[in-house]
Amino acid sequence: MPRADIVVYRIGELVSFNGAPLSRVNAGNAGILHGSGIAVRDGVVVEVGSSDHIKWKYTTDALLDAEGLLVTPGLVDIHTHPVFTGSRADELELKLEGVRYEEILARGGGIYRTIESTARAGEEELLERLEKLARFMMHGGTTTVEMKTGYGLDLNREYRHLVILNRLRERTSITIVPTLLAHVPPREGDRRSYVEGFKALASRVGIEGLASYIDVFCDEGAFTVEETREIIGAGLGSGLRARIHADQIRYIGCSSLALEMRIDSVEHLENTPPSGVEAIARSGSIAGLLPTSILSMMKPDRPPVGELRRRGVPIAVGSDYNANNQTPLVQTAVQVAPYILGLTQIEALAGATYIAAHSLGLADRGRIAPGMRADIIAWSVGDYREIGYKWGYNMVWGVIVGGKQVVWGEATYP
Repeated sequence: MPRADIVVYRIGELVSFNGAPLSRVNAGNAGILHGSGIAVRDGVVVEVGSSDHIKWKYTTDALLDAEGLLVTPGLVDIHTHPVFTGSRADELELKLEGVRYEEILARGGGIYRTIESTARAGEEELLERLEKLARFMMHGGTTTVEMKTGYGLDLNREYRHLVILNRLRERTSITIVPTLLAHVPPREGDRRSYVEGFKALASRVGIEGLASYIDVFCDEGAFTVEETREIIGAGLGSGLRARIHADQIRYIGCSSLALEMRIDSVEHLENTPPSGVEAIARSGSIAGLLPTSILSMMKPDRPPVGELRRRGVPIAVGSDYNANNQTPLVQTAVQVAPYILGLTQIEALAGATYIAAHSLGLADRGRIAPGMRADIIAWSVGDYREIGYKWGYNMVWGVIVGGKQVVWGEATYP
């Protein structure tokens, strides 16, 4: 009998996404199986089949009963800003009183305030906080997470924050995808010099291999289209891949950059016009949508989901965990995406697994099939349609990361 490191059996419903198209995943093409089992060896899935077949074919020291529950690929979070300290709870009160976020930012609040509080923290303090955060994310089903800098502002601090993220990679089981983010320009000083300095930093980071991606917050009050083009160009030229914050606050042409540059994921899109959707569609980029971020901004703007669907743009879903949107589990974004974005449950789930993995250039995960990385989660429900119908609590019951059991049989809400 062949050996397996882990055998999962008695799976009620398995959403594998095996063979699903990147655009418009639905229940008919999502690879949904019932009564299945999974065999895992050396960190990858070796076989998917009927529960009895898998259970009796393989010998293992880790026989995990899924108890008829839902099993899916591990969640992939495409967009987080976790390197920060400090609270901005009072700014929620300001927004509730009618103060727009742009005004808070102009007063020196928002991102600038978090930059100041983060600057007062030592590297070990930041790393310890990130370790706890990564552990919490993993227990909530996140098995891969993109993590950005952006709360350093000072170029030396931005570099050091990348060093911290790389140290974190050595201390956690989940996959960390580090990104160098040009978040906002300095409020004072020579803006042109800062852009030139950030371009040089992007080149250095690419050469040293400290990041996978370059990202720019391209929007009103942040970086212009031309500045964004320069910074992304410097990153691409040094071997980094690119993603972009676009059209969150206003449309100033940012999403249209997808058509002229190699950008894997164009994210936010709350104010993207049809021309921007056309550019994304023609470029082959993925649209990264962030439903909990929309809630935190307390504005009526919504991404053009219908137009993105019509044009066949793959839609990924992320948490946008940051100092203004304290939602560390992408599971929460999946749960509320039907309400905020109008995505179906299977679209939302695909957006945080299969499509999210493609958004990060990771072809070895996001599906459950032979040869794929064994990032697997079990939910406390038996039907994928319960996700979103039920929400507001941790629905993850079991987690396997890279072929290793993290938790199995967690107590959950009935």
